[in-house]
Amino acid sequence: MDGMNGSNDEHRSWPSTVKPIVVIGGYGAVGGAVARQLGAWFPGRTVAAGRDRAKAEALARSTGHTVEGARIDVGDPADVDRILDGAAVVVMCVERANADLARACLSRGVHYVDVTASTPVIRAVASLDALARRHGATAVLSVGVAPGLTNLLARHCVDRLPSAEMVDISLLLGQGGDHGVDSVRWIVENLVRPGGGRRSDARPLRVTFPGRGHRTVHPFPFSDQDVISTSSSVRATTRICLDSPFVTSALFGLRAAGFFEAARRLGAESAFISAFSRLRLGSDRFVVHVTASDAAGNAVSSTVAGRDVCRATGLVTAHVARLLVTAPGPPGVLHIDRLRPATAFLDEFRTYPLTVEHHPAY
Repeated sequence: MDGMNGSNDEHRSWPSTVKPIVVIGGYGAVGGAVARQLGAWFPGRTVAAGRDRAKAEALARSTGHTVEGARIDVGDPADVDRILDGAAVVVMCVERANADLARACLSRGVHYVDVTASTPVIRAVASLDALARRHGATAVLSVGVAPGLTNLLARHCVDRLPSAEMVDISLLLGQGGDHGVDSVRWIVENLVRPGGGRRSDARPLRVTFPGRGHRTVHPFPFSDQDVISTSSSVRATTRICLDSPFVTSALFGLRAAGFFEAARRLGAESAFISAFSRLRLGSDRFVVHVTASDAAGNAVSSTVAGRDVCRATGLVTAHVARLLVTAPGPPGVLHIDRLRPATAFLDEFRTYPLTVEHHPAY
């Protein structure tokens, strides 16, 4: 297939009725999963794009060219103009000039989906709500596992317990499998950041993961807790642990002792990212467990479990992008739980390799 393969290449001639779906970072661990799934649903109109043309084209070949490869540097306005011309949806799977790309999409009436878990990026894109409304475009944030499934489970729990005042989000991550370089970088950067980016009053919590036993989970600065606290008027905290209790205790013990902060000052952050990327202990399973509780001691909880957090993130993200192609939501910047009812999303995800359970009030 001919493609949009560089700043000097000819633009692909798309029929006026066929608008491409462009996945930026479409050959990474998450972006590749998004592109492959969208390519299966929309063969011939899904584009995996990024700065490395060879990787984009290799991804395209691996799909039998249901996906097309393209080169784009989101820092180059000419590249952005070229790739957005005629596009239907852009899915952003990297953290690189996100707000600028979102602005470029929305001002053209192109729908936008972003997998970021970073609160500053979320806020920057959310500030473009008026622009999106003005041009009839929809941007969807908080997609993937965390944020994403966490937001949906929190919404579902609060809907079941309207008196809820607190939401505890617990995420167990298996260390097996490929978590993706950008995901690992984000985790390491927040481990070494002073204070870990967490609220000063947030504390570790002992929780029971259905089927995985008791674990201690530690506060971590995923964007979902801020979004949920604002939109649902509850106090939300997101915490994580790794599959190995020993590795979890070691990592958060070192963080509490200030080891990572000292290492950051010495310029060792990249070494930690490299080491963490190679860490392959335990399985590739993950569990998201959310509990909503009120002042009277009532509580409800829900759980999603699966394998390969990057693939699950890709599936959820691709599902959102497909909705924007087939049944666009209202114009504006939305989070996943505002695009459609949480129950509808969670019921549909049961058809994927995800286990969804809702636990009765107690």
